Amino acid sequence: MIIVFSVVFFLNGRTQILCPTPETAFEIQHNFNSELIKMKNIKRITFEVVDKKDFELVIDKNLVETYEFNNNGQLSRFYYTSIIKTIEKQTTVNIPIGRRRGYRSSVQSHNEYIYDTVSTSYFYSGKNLILKRYHDGALFYESRYYRYDSLNNLTKELRFRETNNSKDKSVFILGGQLLLSEDSFQYKKYSSRQMKCILLNNENRPYKEQIINYDSLGRKISVFEHYTAAAWIMQEQKFEYAGNRMIMAQFKGNANNEVEIRRTYEYDKNNELYTEKQYKNDVLLKELSYVTDSENNLLNSLVIRDHINKTMRIIKLKYDFGSVGRAGN
Repeated sequence: MIIVFSVVFFLNGRTQILCPTPETAFEIQHNFNSELIKMKNIKRITFEVVDKKDFELVIDKNLVETYEFNNNGQLSRFYYTSIIKTIEKQTTVNIPIGRRRGYRSSVQSHNEYIYDTVSTSYFYSGKNLILKRYHDGALFYESRYYRYDSLNNLTKELRFRETNNSKDKSVFILGGQLLLSEDSFQYKKYSSRQMKCILLNNENRPYKEQIINYDSLGRKISVFEHYTAAAWIMQEQKFEYAGNRMIMAQFKGNANNEVEIRRTYEYDKNNELYTEKQYKNDVLLKELSYVTDSENNLLNSLVIRDHINKTMRIIKLKYDFGSVGRAGN
């Protein structure tokens, strides 16, 4: 799937910090409204995460996701805690059994967790993302470099495995690079509502074509793609809108078994996103509920209901703002 980074945000009065777009509808990572973040001078957002299984108590594993932003409101770094090992420990507790009868011993179990910090850093030239570097928390670095034409269309994506020569892992000093893949993109504009994109591999041979359609407002409404070496593989995306908000994103493909992935979005009377539903082959997988703070109109919490695994993830958002004196920086 081609990645487009010049995202259109739908701003109308009150706006939400997370906003679905055609380019990010099927991504796992959240998509942030850079215009609102810049306007509010938000420098960091921390997601405090707890999980709960049905009919069990809430489990707090000290999981956090942190998003940092530059002065233009663009995501500059994303990092999160990942549990790499769980250690079960047992402790003996003396429980009183009566005033004169003494105590009885009971063995209780609890888990302790060992964490890694997984991070991705983002670098821009103007509004275009030119480098995304992923670090697994240990020794593995993978970077993607992006190039654009004069119309800000993505023309090349290079993926490297890299090494860090710095002894301080909080600092990155580029050592070696190993090219993993190289993709190029060529465009042909048929009209204001239709464009063709040809994807080429590192041998400059086309391997996939896309037909992208737009509505009269310039919003993406469909993407049809097929592969050169396997013409029977067809994939398509469709998007629907109500007013200035996207209300549905759908993906269909037959690369393996036939699959349909669908996202639906519902908004409240203030045009704020409050429910997102995620389906696979018409089966409801997850339901996301967004809660907005009535005082500052910022997203306060996010509840993710997993209908398949019978679990619930509760996310509390905390905001760090720039100082008043530096708000314009």
